[in-house]
Amino acid sequence: MEQTYLQGLMDWISAHPHWAGLAIFLIAFVESLVMVGFLLPGIFILFGVGAMIGMGVTGWGPIWLGGSLGAFCGDLVSFAVGQHYRLQLRRMWPFSRYPAMLQRGVDFFRKHGAKSVLAGRFIGPLRPVIPTTAGMLGMPLRRFLAVCIPACVLWTPVYLVPGILFGASLDVASEYAGRLALVLALAVAIVWLSLWFIRLVYEVFVVHSARFMRHAIRWSRRHPVLGRVLGPVVDPAQPEALSVSMLGLLLVGALCGLLLLLLLAPFGAEPGRGDLAVLAWTQTLRNDMADILMVAVSQLSRWWVLLPTMMATLLWLLGADRKTAAIHWLVAMIGGFLLQSIMSWTLRSVPLMQMAAQEQTFLPSVPMTMATVVLGFFAVLVARELKRKHRKWPYLASTLLLTALLIARVYLGLDWLSGALVGFILGLAWTAIVGMAYRARALRPFSGPMASAIFFGTLTLTMLWQIDVHQADDLHAVRLAVQPVPMNEALWWQEGWSTLPRQRTRATAPDVRDFNLQLALTPQLLSDTLAAEGWESVGPAGWRWILQSLNPQADVQNLPLTGRNYLGQREALVLRQVASDEQRQRVLRIWDSGVRLNGQQPLYLGQLYDEVLVRRLRFFSAWRQAPLSPQALSEFVRGLPASESRQVGTVLLIRRPRPENGATLPAAPAASSAGP
Repeated sequence: MEQTYLQGLMDWISAHPHWAGLAIFLIAFVESLVMVGFLLPGIFILFGVGAMIGMGVTGWGPIWLGGSLGAFCGDLVSFAVGQHYRLQLRRMWPFSRYPAMLQRGVDFFRKHGAKSVLAGRFIGPLRPVIPTTAGMLGMPLRRFLAVCIPACVLWTPVYLVPGILFGASLDVASEYAGRLALVLALAVAIVWLSLWFIRLVYEVFVVHSARFMRHAIRWSRRHPVLGRVLGPVVDPAQPEALSVSMLGLLLVGALCGLLLLLLLAPFGAEPGRGDLAVLAWTQTLRNDMADILMVAVSQLSRWWVLLPTMMATLLWLLGADRKTAAIHWLVAMIGGFLLQSIMSWTLRSVPLMQMAAQEQTFLPSVPMTMATVVLGFFAVLVARELKRKHRKWPYLASTLLLTALLIARVYLGLDWLSGALVGFILGLAWTAIVGMAYRARALRPFSGPMASAIFFGTLTLTMLWQIDVHQADDLHAVRLAVQPVPMNEALWWQEGWSTLPRQRTRATAPDVRDFNLQLALTPQLLSDTLAAEGWESVGPAGWRWILQSLNPQADVQNLPLTGRNYLGQREALVLRQVASDEQRQRVLRIWDSGVRLNGQQPLYLGQLYDEVLVRRLRFFSAWRQAPLSPQALSEFVRGLPASESRQVGTVLLIRRPRPENGATLPAAPAASSAGP
């Protein structure tokens, strides 16, 4: 029902763009009213309208003006209601049925004062409540207006911008909408669950730590042998007794998880069904844009990221004369590497993962172990130096980075899932052991914010450096291999062409998603032949495309083409022919179909289209595919004199010419699309 209503509203605004400002005024006004604002999904409406602005359907100015005026009028009415009825509001609907709704606004207002009017405008559940609460609690009108007016002026663009960016980049977003959205949704869900679990465990332990300590002390006293070992750990006289006992629980949990994985994971000559199933599933999610993101995240596990971060932190600790912390930091790093090496030598390795471009993949994962030790022990190290209410943040930051790294390595096939989990748990166990020793001995404090700035600053800089150096090579190394399918060349030329896929994707517009070429030519031969006609090779755009697209003066020279995917594969070749005005270019993209003619010649599926430069909001630029003119295919064939062509409907077949005796020329070897 709600989806139908929203879709109808968006359709009406799209059909009547001149009335969009008035429509947004009414929507913002109603959403800000105290009694009915909870029922209107204004955020989703503003996102949809923002997407229309980004696509050029309607203008920016009337929407901003209408949204800001509507929000201000709604807040003013809500303030007047609160000022008039005062405490009687508690007996009125909906607050009589949901008293916590009003009480939440009262508590927020009493805690933050006038700032709550500004903050509440951007917090959905509080937006209709805070103005009413301000009036109910006697806030002067002049002071309310001084905060409410700038809040309403800023509110509209803040909620429009995400939709505007989405609409402006819709051509690019639609290219990867299916798989990319699924990958990002799964990654965000896993990271969110991990953060939620860590925060829950941490807060439960903090709240019930005293009771846990009492039970642990009584238990240790009943066991004289174990009590000698655990007595110092649970001694309430120790200044870090709670932290040490918490790390002890972490160690017990890590050891239990490690034992469980050692029993379930197949540390033998073949990977288990679970690992193979996860690998097959991640392969179905692979796409070019997600690969760029995951390869960037995977740089976190490189030695040239972890080692400089370790050394920078160690040198700062030594310079600050914190020798105890420096010694434990060094023990954690060296011991983690040695422990992981011993485990790797003890357990057998699983077979080569071809897609990962590695000679062997060990269980446990070396990168996951070392990244866990570095990030985990730093969290233990620096949390001690922060105020008690802020101590959870280092643990949450480490959890965020490690979860993202684990997802990236499993997604790219750099680790089996069981190996990544064992590496993570092994690093966690060693972190808990060294952390307990450090917390029991640490006496002198140091500057937690300064240590965090050095650690995360070095980590960020080295990671960006490694992304810049290795991104292109790593993307090539993790490309999925194409499975070959044999076909006779004569059969393909006559009727076999019709059995090949006709569309590259269903995400883009129907007139630009079809394959209009099938080529039995090698990419090198095609590139060399077309070079004489002014065609030039185009490399991958890379992550810098995001910054380069925010350019009001973009053209062919400074705005690269984004990649296009076919079944998770990037193009085998991208060529372009630039028009004279540099606002349009003809682009040829070919993908390996997997078909091997006569057992050796790769057959490529291709798209030949024009790419037109489009601009949105005077700062965002992108290339949009446009259909070819009817003469384009014939002009393209004339640029390939050393070839034989045959057009069937909208598909053009091209192959190398036959010798006079009728035999097919031997095919030149093609570059493999798999990693080295």
